[in-house]
Amino acid sequence: MSCPSPTELSELNKRIWGRAETDPEIFRRWCQGFYFSSAEPTALIQDGGGPCAILAPVQAVILRDLLFSKKQSLTDLDGGIDSSDLLIGAILDIMVLVKCDSEATNWKWIYWSYADSDQSVIADEPPEPDRFFRGLKTIEADSAEELHGIIMSLATELQSPYAVLCFLYSILFTYGLSALRKSMADETEPLIDPVHGHASQCLINLLITGQVTPYLFDRERTVSGIQLTGIMKQPRTGFLTLFEALHYCESGWYLKNPSYPVWILGSETHLTVLASPDLSLVSKDVYEQGSTATIHQAEVEFSRLSTDQDTNSGFIQCAKLGELLTSLNIPFTDQSLADTLKQLDPENFGVILEEPFLQYFFPGEMANRRLTVQNFQIVHYNGLEKSNLDNQVRYQIGDAHLLDPTEELLEKEPVDQNPIHRCLRTKWPTIRIKWKTGRTPSLN
Repeated sequence: MSCPSPTELSELNKRIWGRAETDPEIFRRWCQGFYFSSAEPTALIQDGGGPCAILAPVQAVILRDLLFSKKQSLTDLDGGIDSSDLLIGAILDIMVLVKCDSEATNWKWIYWSYADSDQSVIADEPPEPDRFFRGLKTIEADSAEELHGIIMSLATELQSPYAVLCFLYSILFTYGLSALRKSMADETEPLIDPVHGHASQCLINLLITGQVTPYLFDRERTVSGIQLTGIMKQPRTGFLTLFEALHYCESGWYLKNPSYPVWILGSETHLTVLASPDLSLVSKDVYEQGSTATIHQAEVEFSRLSTDQDTNSGFIQCAKLGELLTSLNIPFTDQSLADTLKQLDPENFGVILEEPFLQYFFPGEMANRRLTVQNFQIVHYNGLEKSNLDNQVRYQIGDAHLLDPTEELLEKEPVDQNPIHRCLRTKWPTIRIKWKTGRTPSLN
């Protein structure tokens, strides 16, 4: 056990809070423990605005564990399971994730212990930045098993007022200041907005992908000669955002298609979680070197070469067709390339649209998509009590239906423009949902 280096702690504080002196009001919004709803024993409660960037990713892992490891049904998401074990497992999962893509040689678990004062008295006092920083302690672990043991031994501290912040500092110290400097080299915004207290996309991406990047697109893009790094691999938790429905940005294929059907949903001010027990909603990004790519890789590469770097424009320049085919290991000759261009750009406009490209090279997969009309169940989580019915945090369960084009044309009822439905249509354009309670969940 030791104290964090004052120099490193000072640098990290500036990267987190954006100022040499942490705003006490913003700081207090992030001061809360991990505790569960009495009405929903596996659903975390969020006290106020801010820490959803920590709580939502943790809740996403808890739901993934419940649905796919514990095999719980949506109607029995507590099932007598020890919620503290779920919480510790989720925290460990994220700690392992952030270390995998960092330069760190071991894990650093940060906890708070103010030796000069009675813990029970401190817990009743208003949280203050200076008191928090002075009481921070570090324990290092060489393996995930050792880290698990450390967290278990300090399990009671997970409900303390500083628990969420200690987890945040554990994540960032484990990821490493060196890696953080490289990842945020061109970033002027701190990880937590110093005015409103909301988390940056960099922090959200770190907790769900293990990467510190402000971008949502797949892999890398070059804009005005500058190479930008997006999401480099398929995560286990996805991310859908209302901002895409408002045409401000677009999540790439990786974030829309995580390896498990669990997504963070982003609104203008809050993060919630959506999950489904239906694994057919996602597909593994399996691509062996030297083999022909799948339609999913084709979509990723097409988006990467898209003319519009901010949103997926749905077309590429004809001059990039050879580069696209090469990246997908699709063989071609000069003559076959010229013939393909005639098929895909018959009017000689100089561009190739995505859907005709996919239809030309992946006709079977495209036909299967058109034949698929899916019905599946979903569950939504919002940790703010005020955003839930009767001010009690509960999961909301719904039955989702994906309309085929014919059904959509014949549909007489107006399309629901509620924010959560608009957000989900960025992945499933024809989705329709009936919520069990008759009440549409809030994204805020």
